[in-house]
Order: sequence, then C-alpha cells, then structure tokens
Amino acid sequence: MKNKAEKYSSELLANVLDEISPAEQEKIDKRMLLAARIDDTRMARGLTRKQLAHALGKQPSEITKWLSGTHNFTSDTLFDLERVLKTTFRSTLP
Repeated sequence: MKNKAEKYSSELLANVLDEISPAEQEKIDKRMLLAARIDDTRMARGLTRKQLAHALGKQPSEITKWLSGTHNFTSDTLFDLERVLKTTFRSTLP
C-alpha cells in the first residue's frame, strides 16, 4: 500500500519541482541532512526540543523551525548548537 505522499500528484507541484535547479536541490538536501543530524544528536543526548530551546535561550517553536529542514543556519547558530550538544556539525557535511 502506498502512503499518502506517494498517492498524491499535482501538475502544479510537478511544475514547481521541475524548476528547481540541481544546485538549489543540493542546498535543500544538505539543509535537510543537517536538520536530521541535529535532531538525531539532540535525541542521542536525551534532550527534548523544549530542553534544547531552553539551553540555547530560544523558543521551542524556533527549534521546530530549525529541525524542519528548511532553515538556513548561520555559523553562530551552528556554533551554539555544537556547544550545547557537544558535537561538531560543520565537518560532517558532505
């Protein structure tokens, strides 16, 4: 059985996706991968999103936005995440 995302098709969506350049798709893929790595690290450290937000002085809604994979992180934000999560994300990107 196919999931809902696989069943749905739209000419409009197909047209929008066709207009994404390979370079832009690469950026999207890397942002998604980075968000997933941050979230995996957060969970491995036993932190909730709320606890991570508190440690960073942010609102939980901002953490949710970051982990959606659409956020373009600044280097300062990455440095703060690395400090709180005790890891490095910058050197692990493809």
